[in-house]
Amino acid sequence: MIFDKINIALLLTALIDLGLGGIVFFPRKKINLVYSAAILAMIVWVVAMIFYRSVSQETSLLSCTILYVAATFIPSIFLYFTYIFPERDKVTLWWRAMFIFLLNSAIVLMVIYPGLIIKAVNVRPGLEKQIIFTQYYWFYFLYIFFLFTFSFYRLFKKYGVTAGIGKQQILYLLLGDAISANSAFVTNLIMPWIGIFFLNWLGQMLTIAMVGFATYSIVKHKLMDIRMVMAKSVTYIILLTLIGFVYSFSMLWLDHIMFPTADNLLSVWQILFRAILTLFIIFSFQPLKRWIGKRTDRIFFKQSYDPEKLLDELSHTMASSIVLVELLFKVMNILIDEMKVSKGFFILLKDGDVYTTQGIGYKKNLKINPKDIETLTKDGICIYDDLEEGSHLKQILKKYDAYIAQPLKNDNRITGVLLLGDKSSGDIYSKQDIRIFEIIGPQISVAIENAKSYEEIQKFNTVLRSEVKKATSELETANENLRELDKAKDEFITMASHQLRTPLTAIKGYLSMLLEGDAGEIKVGQYEFVEEAYSGATRMVALINDLLNVSRMETGKFFLEPTEFELTKMVEEEIKQLEKTARDKGLKVVFEGRGKINLYADEMKVRQVVMNFIDNAIYYTLQGKIKVKAYKEGKNACFEVTDNGIGVPKEQQKNLFTKFYRAENARRTRPDGTGLGLFMAKKVVEDHNGEIIFHSEEGVGSTFGFRLPMKANIKRQSIVSDTTLNVAFDTKISNAAQKEKEEVLKKNKEAVPTS
Repeated sequence: MIFDKINIALLLTALIDLGLGGIVFFPRKKINLVYSAAILAMIVWVVAMIFYRSVSQETSLLSCTILYVAATFIPSIFLYFTYIFPERDKVTLWWRAMFIFLLNSAIVLMVIYPGLIIKAVNVRPGLEKQIIFTQYYWFYFLYIFFLFTFSFYRLFKKYGVTAGIGKQQILYLLLGDAISANSAFVTNLIMPWIGIFFLNWLGQMLTIAMVGFATYSIVKHKLMDIRMVMAKSVTYIILLTLIGFVYSFSMLWLDHIMFPTADNLLSVWQILFRAILTLFIIFSFQPLKRWIGKRTDRIFFKQSYDPEKLLDELSHTMASSIVLVELLFKVMNILIDEMKVSKGFFILLKDGDVYTTQGIGYKKNLKINPKDIETLTKDGICIYDDLEEGSHLKQILKKYDAYIAQPLKNDNRITGVLLLGDKSSGDIYSKQDIRIFEIIGPQISVAIENAKSYEEIQKFNTVLRSEVKKATSELETANENLRELDKAKDEFITMASHQLRTPLTAIKGYLSMLLEGDAGEIKVGQYEFVEEAYSGATRMVALINDLLNVSRMETGKFFLEPTEFELTKMVEEEIKQLEKTARDKGLKVVFEGRGKINLYADEMKVRQVVMNFIDNAIYYTLQGKIKVKAYKEGKNACFEVTDNGIGVPKEQQKNLFTKFYRAENARRTRPDGTGLGLFMAKKVVEDHNGEIIFHSEEGVGSTFGFRLPMKANIKRQSIVSDTTLNVAFDTKISNAAQKEKEEVLKKNKEAVPTS
């Protein structure tokens, strides 16, 4: 083999490529393994050129074929590499890999087929060998040209959409490929095609540029990986040295002591001794490896920290600190202590302005420009050494004396930035450090937002207390005025009710007398008009009584006047009064009284409740019957009215017994109701220490009633209210009038012609 200057240079090229490939190979991730395969193809290509230039005429064609076959793997592997660098494409790669493999296999078969692409190789003394190609050489040329061109296109496309470290890596890769591949196109493809061979070795030498730039782009700022390789390498070198030395020295020294007269032939004892010593070394290998590994780790990783412990400590601090200044100081202090950072600075923004800052290690205050902070947070973590010289981001980091800028974002909204200086230990930020920042960045942002919210709430509470105190004073004054107005309103309602009820009672009385015939006989048509007027006056009196009772409930003047009466009898009387109204609607009222029930209560108010429940049942039942029950239940007297009327919608039942409230279907059926009857009924029942009975289903019917203690502990009032007297008077007139009215109507119908 001839080793001239060119071959020596090619050999050095292969060795350098091999060394760089070894760095790329660790750690053995897919991206490293794929590019290591490309480097291996380049090394084979370089070595093939050495053999091609050195061998004789007889083997020149074979070596030339190997040379051109090796070159086919470089663009194919490189193209596949662009699909996983710097990040793997989302589309499945298997079919792409299969296509590249099949294309590569096809061109290899064309190269190795005798006479298809390479026809012959001529040795020219003093000159480079001459390769004679066939007319199919252009297949080979287009294969190399197309794969490299498409690979460059893919890298340029990724360069446009990639940011940060990945963008820089692609840039270095493109630079190395431009130097190596483009030169090789000319010296190793085009020039040999036209018969120029004096530079056909230059493309191999320029692989250093391609491998070098690619290696740098892969391992840049990932030197912890290289450090790991170095640490492990030193560990194994020391381990192998110790084992070799101990084994050799032990073998020679112990052999000399134990077998001093031994000749060159090994005895059985010597063989046994060496076997035992070998087993000892084998079993001591792992413990010795661990012991040496700990010592080398102390040298190479003396400034390291436990990432899990750091994350736990930060998480606990962020969870337990709610005061913003305290939170920022504690988080910064932990990072500086654990990661051995020289300085740190929090800058928080709000609505485009600086909200607050917190720093440790800075000797002077920083002049913050919010636009600088927004620029730093656009493209993820900014690392000083990753940025191009003279770039705007690098100038901003230099301005704030920072090495790393960690954006703080919440829901894609910029909240600030964490600036960190270089490490006090002189170490660089490792891949582990960057990963820690990526994890804690969102957590810090959330903790800061919580603390800011708490701070704003505290400020708001302070302002609110002042405003509430001021408003309370104003409300107290206004409330006093409202009390006076409310008092005047109650007095007016009471006075108006009294004044209205007096003439209405007189009107009602005279109308009753007309119906009874005291003013002479009246015609049937006139009787109906008078009867309607009498009913209207009755409703008006009842409405005024309701309003007066509500007013007295609110002013504490609604008194109970208990007496002992018989409930069953009272219910029968009320049913008798309302029987005509029920008959006019085609309804039947059925009463079920179970024995005599003596009740100690306010008879007039209980009567009002009974009448209200029966009256409502008649009004809201369109057809069918009304069932009324009075019965004893232990020490209680019970009363129930059950109908098959319109019922009460379920969602409106909770408001049914409130003042002025009426269900929607009730308002449609009876527009003239007030919504006071059930309100007062509940008040009367509760004042008697009883409870309302109520259940209803819309469209099916309702049950209204009460359950009262038969001997309730009710304090008797000595003053009888005029409301009770008037109700009693009205009831008396009503009873007499109803009886006489039916007789007069019968008499007039017989005496007066209907025409």
